[in-house]
Amino acid sequence: MDSVKLSTTDVERARVEVGRIFCPHRLTPQAERTVKLRLAARKLGELGVVDLDYGSPVRVQPEPLSSFYLVQMPYRGAGMVHHAGQAVFATAETAVVISPQDPFEKEWSAGTPHRILYVQRSCVERELQRLLGHPPEEPVRFEVGAPTTTPQARAWRRGVDFFAEELAHAGESSLLDHPAVARRFEEALVGQLLVTHRHNYSDELSASAEHRPRGRLVRRACALIEDHHGEPLTVGDVAEALGVSVRTLQECFRRELGSTPMAYLRACRLDRVHRELRTAGFGASVTAIALEHGFVHMGRFAAEYRTRFGESPSTTLRG
Repeated sequence: MDSVKLSTTDVERARVEVGRIFCPHRLTPQAERTVKLRLAARKLGELGVVDLDYGSPVRVQPEPLSSFYLVQMPYRGAGMVHHAGQAVFATAETAVVISPQDPFEKEWSAGTPHRILYVQRSCVERELQRLLGHPPEEPVRFEVGAPTTTPQARAWRRGVDFFAEELAHAGESSLLDHPAVARRFEEALVGQLLVTHRHNYSDELSASAEHRPRGRLVRRACALIEDHHGEPLTVGDVAEALGVSVRTLQECFRRELGSTPMAYLRACRLDRVHRELRTAGFGASVTAIALEHGFVHMGRFAAEYRTRFGESPSTTLRG
């Protein structure tokens, strides 16, 4: 395992040492002529964790990454990251994912310690192939901004923190001391990264994970619910339209989907609202969009939306 620890106020030394871990870059203090760098880096196999704090406001202008991905997660403070034609305000609630090849630059405010996970591109592509069942046809490109407050994101972050803690004790009775165990944990962490943070294969990955053979009745019921999700449907309405009993319909959903027709309807409505809020233009109304997709009780809708997506509908609309 590779390990580096460093504290320095020398700008050039900070630039060189950080560059050795990541890539060559320009480092420009913004308010002072110095930095107060604190750095702890640990690497095992194709993954590494870096805890980094420049201590002063700085601008970092690296060369494009060639062979690895970075996930930067501030503990506090803020930074502006420009990457792949996007500008993202990084905070404790919004991580930043940097993909290889595209140029980027970052400006960190004073007091912005952050944890960085870096993963070799080959590891990401290998795990994606295993999840999809076929090799990816183009490079994986993550969305630059990554919410950290959803249940999935919090679970993934706990995995990163656990990985960092075990790396700190590698060689001293760590779970990562056995190569096979370490490799499996790395695979799980990268797999969860691909599931948690959106990228150009997310839709295909989601479809692959959710695909289950469905009987004709359930397929027809799902299609009917999706086509009429904005109407005040009941399970009785769906069963009557399909010419079966409510009990038969519910049993088929339980057996084939592990769910109920009404749970499927709620999920369908929530997904449609989420999709529309993400693409809505200026002046759009959360209430109007929710009503259009079948929600009547706004308080209940907001609670269900936050549970499913980890943020309020208005936050999605502003994003």
